[in-house]
Amino acid sequence: MPSLDTVPAGCQGVVASLELSDEAFRRVAAFGLAPGCRFHLRQAAPWGGPLLLEVGATRFLLRRSLARLIRVRIAE
Repeated sequence: MPSLDTVPAGCQGVVASLELSDEAFRRVAAFGLAPGCRFHLRQAAPWGGPLLLEVGATRFLLRRSLARLIRVRIAE
């Protein structure tokens, strides 16, 4: 299963699992990012910059170091 940091911009999918510490999990869950939720990767900044994610009506930036620990299923 791919990690969120490898998904191309413009893709949509579902979060399969988060391999995060409890603190990091609480931070991303506050934005609605949790197992089973649908997401839309709006933009990926060049040179390893953050990802612009949309979960429901919420848009937020996510560091690639955290995105690397989130496994996703891409919507066809």
